[in-house]
Amino acid sequence: MSINGLHIVDSHVHLLPGRLGEKVRAFFDASVGTRVPLAYPNDHAAVTASLHHEGVDEIWTLPYSHKPGIAHGLNESTAVIARQFTTPLFSVIGGATVHPGDDDPVAVITHAVDVLGLRVLKLHCSVGDFDIDDPRLDKVMSFASERRLPVVTHLGHNVNGRTELDELPSISRVADAHPELRLILAHCGHHAARDAIQLLDRHEHLYVDLTPVVTEWPDVDASHIEPHSSKILFGSDSPNTALTVTEGIRHWSSLGLSQDALTAVLGGNAQRLIADQL
Repeated sequence: MSINGLHIVDSHVHLLPGRLGEKVRAFFDASVGTRVPLAYPNDHAAVTASLHHEGVDEIWTLPYSHKPGIAHGLNESTAVIARQFTTPLFSVIGGATVHPGDDDPVAVITHAVDVLGLRVLKLHCSVGDFDIDDPRLDKVMSFASERRLPVVTHLGHNVNGRTELDELPSISRVADAHPELRLILAHCGHHAARDAIQLLDRHEHLYVDLTPVVTEWPDVDASHIEPHSSKILFGSDSPNTALTVTEGIRHWSSLGLSQDALTAVLGGNAQRLIADQL
């Protein structure tokens, strides 16, 4: 079901495999589930069916490593999930992950891309307890830059998922070191979103996504989005969110953006990043 003819891409979904998915859901149930109901069950078939019904045509499913040594297995599982839930009417782009403590991070991500066919890299700093400018990730970033592999980064170390203002410089350092790297700041750096948006003017290939943090939209409006609309992506954080895709589309569509900007943000930019890969 398309919405006003737009191709909708949810670039921030977590169809996590098995025990990892269960543990992540248990964390959300314990931390927020007693205050507010989560919008989707921890069930891949139910989530993909619901997102498709809500108008989504394509998703990126993003795994993340919480410790060294597990990325390869997560990547293999994600490749299976992406194939399983892709249909002629609904596309699942598989994401890869890596941890700086892995024995050979570059080998992990090279295998994920060249053998498993994964098309995005996800790094989660708080879950993995590392910094995005960790020197052990430098060769990974070089590989991603050379291959135009989008790197979705959840910046910061707060357990609540928020990014602090003083953590933003680390993503600028990575963007400066790898100027061709397609780097996407998850959640628009919420709750430092307005400062994060300003970074888009400084780095040609830095992007943000508008993924909420459980119940909170990134604090940006049309005056921030419209001039940067070619560098902003739509995301939901399904299934571990209290806000549905329908609410997200309605929220961002209600800001008075131009049709060109809305088309880019809700799907065009994500499509272009995947299509531009080498």
